[in-house]
Amino acid sequence: MSAEIERKFFVATMPDLTGQEPIRYERYYLSRTENIEERIQKKANVYEYEKKERVSDLEHRKEKRPITQEEFESLRTGTSDAIIRDSFKVSENPDITIKIYHGKYEGLLRAEVEFESLEEAQAFIPSEWMGKEITGTPLGKDSDLLDLSEEQFKEMLHS
Repeated sequence: MSAEIERKFFVATMPDLTGQEPIRYERYYLSRTENIEERIQKKANVYEYEKKERVSDLEHRKEKRPITQEEFESLRTGTSDAIIRDSFKVSENPDITIKIYHGKYEGLLRAEVEFESLEEAQAFIPSEWMGKEITGTPLGKDSDLLDLSEEQFKEMLHS
């Protein structure tokens, strides 16, 4: 399992994404508990299985492996609603992406910043275009979005 350390923020002002092609994610959850989730996703034309284990609000351990389109289609039957989002790379160091959500979660614009260490994450000063931090909230974690009613989602989105 590899470590994943990240912080998440609302996007207050969209940075210039001119010329960038988004990567479309279609994600489904096979199982979810407070500390472990298993999911499958179609990322552009790549199919993946991923298991994530929560270490803290900032840190997760994850295991990812490729699967076939047939495995993806088979596993997806009987799963929860899809989370569909486009991802844009903003910078490499630190690794910053913007996620633009579609469908049921339309309106959610989230910046995700990945770090090499907890110290780096804690020392990070958000860019001027980033809004309120949402790490550790239901809007900061895809699997927690599934538990929100439409009313709760809209309320949290506009708070």
